[in-house]
Amino acid sequence: MAEVILGFTTKFLQDKHFVLTLIEDGANDKLLKEQVRFVTAQTQGKGMRPFVELADASELHDLSGFTELGTTAAGALEFERKPYRQDKLAILVDSDEAYKLASCYRATSLYYRHDVKIFRDFRQSIEWLGVADLENEINELRKK
Repeated sequence: MAEVILGFTTKFLQDKHFVLTLIEDGANDKLLKEQVRFVTAQTQGKGMRPFVELADASELHDLSGFTELGTTAAGALEFERKPYRQDKLAILVDSDEAYKLASCYRATSLYYRHDVKIFRDFRQSIEWLGVADLENEINELRKK
């Protein structure tokens, strides 16, 4: 089942402790903060400790709703996840501008996540997360 916050679609493979967040046009700093809190609540409520997440922004083309300050502030909301420092996040982007914004998020969220990396290649991102064996299933989830 998919959960939707405007600009964000989140899908869970609960038994695999995997979260896929699709970030699309319409997303912005304010909604990103809501999304971070939503994923925190859902993973804790579903007993997904620890978990790995792929934040797929490869279809995000309109970045006008994001600022460096806003994405940095959203990354700081990771502190609400307890216990933190156990979860991995891969951020998948397809432009230099998206990479720059993802870097702002990464800089702050690294204080609260086990590790965070930014990728431009889907396969490399899932290999790093340790879920390459789920590639077909994840690709199905990435489809609308």
